[in-house]
Amino acid sequence: MNRMPHHTRLKQLDALLVETQSLWQPQPFKKARPEWCNLYPKLNQALLDLDESSLAHYAANNEALITFISSYIPQLAEIPSLIELPATTQKQQREIDSRLNAGIPGRKWQQITSLYQSIENPGCAITEWCGGKGYLGRLLCKQWQQPVTTLEYQQSLVEAGAALAEKYQLKQQFKKVDVLNAPVVKQLSNHHTIALHACGDLHRELIRQIIDTKMPSFSIVPCCYHLGRENNYTVFNPDLKLNLSREELRLAVNETVTAHSHEIQKRDQDMAWKLGFQQIWQELSGSSDYHCIKPVTKTWLKDGFKSYCQKLSQREQLPLTDDMDWDYWENRAYQRQHDVMRLQLLRQCFKRVLEVWLIMDMAVYLESHAYSVDIHQFCERSLTPRNILIEGKI
Repeated sequence: MNRMPHHTRLKQLDALLVETQSLWQPQPFKKARPEWCNLYPKLNQALLDLDESSLAHYAANNEALITFISSYIPQLAEIPSLIELPATTQKQQREIDSRLNAGIPGRKWQQITSLYQSIENPGCAITEWCGGKGYLGRLLCKQWQQPVTTLEYQQSLVEAGAALAEKYQLKQQFKKVDVLNAPVVKQLSNHHTIALHACGDLHRELIRQIIDTKMPSFSIVPCCYHLGRENNYTVFNPDLKLNLSREELRLAVNETVTAHSHEIQKRDQDMAWKLGFQQIWQELSGSSDYHCIKPVTKTWLKDGFKSYCQKLSQREQLPLTDDMDWDYWENRAYQRQHDVMRLQLLRQCFKRVLEVWLIMDMAVYLESHAYSVDIHQFCERSLTPRNILIEGKI
């Protein structure tokens, strides 16, 4: 297992991402043939030649994908050692009260219990950061017999969570608070704070609050890195060279390992038809530029490609001609989707690289403020791709 210091790993990840920007920044969805297709023609052709079985294999197996791509771009062979993270060892053996999972979706409950089994009882009061109905906090309060304060912005979730805590007679209190704008020092000082899948600005604000309040310990599982108020990511460590837009941050969460086959089928259909309309737009407008299309309602997928494009053309104010050959354009749509699904595999090699870079940016910043930081995978990626746990104590 790779045990290099976090600051060393961050420096190497930063250098790799900067040097390879021309490989992972261009989006085949927006540009039919990125420049790297000409620089690596053999890779370009190998990707386009993949059959559906091979495509599915590489899309689901990041390790195999990197090995395949590295045979054409040797520089990427260093990726596995840079993104390797240890799995946590099970620390909690106490049997869980079966009543505590009432009303919780099965996959969510598995994530909660996996996290619980991966962390130690801090022996002090706990704050659950942006905890919704307090599912995780309820489990920790019951199992560890520690008081829990759950911070949540939505009043309906606060009320529902408080009712559940009262039902189970737990020392779990709820506070309705906007953690991005309201003071939370009282709820954080001398507490162990835990956050499961805090999105974007929410986990970044927690990192800053950890420093400001000199929090004794914490456990954070970040999520949805692209969500936030700013259009560009602000690094915690100013000596980093990589600059990221919100759109580029999406690559770190560009996965569908938890989606059902029906959902994936609908996603692929939506992608193909958008690509088809994109080609119609370029043909009729005389422009080769990418035209940004906002999300469409899923009901538009029910009535066929022609109806889909007609509705979209009305919304986008693109007059259609009377002699549109819809079979021709739909065939072109699926050919573009065929190419996009394969060419974007190169970008997929970098999704975990980018995520680990973001994680290390936070870890190194915390270490620079006297925290001892450990980073682990608290569950398998098949349960949730956002499976990286940042733990620390001062």
